[in-house]
Amino acid sequence: MSKELSRSVDLRLTESRKIFSNELSYPSTALVNLASRLDLALREGKKVAFVGNGGSATEATHLAAEFIGKCVIDHEPLAAISLTDSNAVLTAIANDYGVKEIFSRQVTALLREGDILISLSTSGKSLNVLNAIERANAIGVYTVLWMGDFENVSEAQEVWKVPSKSTPRIQEVHMMWGHVLAQAIEESR
Repeated sequence: MSKELSRSVDLRLTESRKIFSNELSYPSTALVNLASRLDLALREGKKVAFVGNGGSATEATHLAAEFIGKCVIDHEPLAAISLTDSNAVLTAIANDYGVKEIFSRQVTALLREGDILISLSTSGKSLNVLNAIERANAIGVYTVLWMGDFENVSEAQEVWKVPSKSTPRIQEVHMMWGHVLAQAIEESR
């Protein structure tokens, strides 16, 4: 391996260690509170929806799968969806209404009062995610935004910030939070 590659790998590992050793990456009270809210909503027949762009879109799909399938423990399928999954829906809405509406129209169609929307946005400034949060709030959906260490411009009811401005590091922590929640919920079944 070249010295440049070695230095790059070492730097990325150092960044990850720094983020994962930072107490701000472990909002335990917020995780417990959100796990309780999710557990109650799911027991009442409500659903959780996940949304994000790019890598965060894939994380949204992954987290929905943890609730519908399993994270670690077998359980009955839980009502979870990812608003990033249908290429036909996403491209039709983008074509007819613009990319800024691809998630808010799905929120209108699929979510109801008492449901929960967890939005993943490393910058916290993705217009389509912000529009989804705004629409969800308007219909009584509980909204949570997971983002990096940037200014919050959203109207989300909860905003969790990873203490980093690095997209990969932010996404790594978002996945940890999602896995903690998924496993806690399935252990409560």
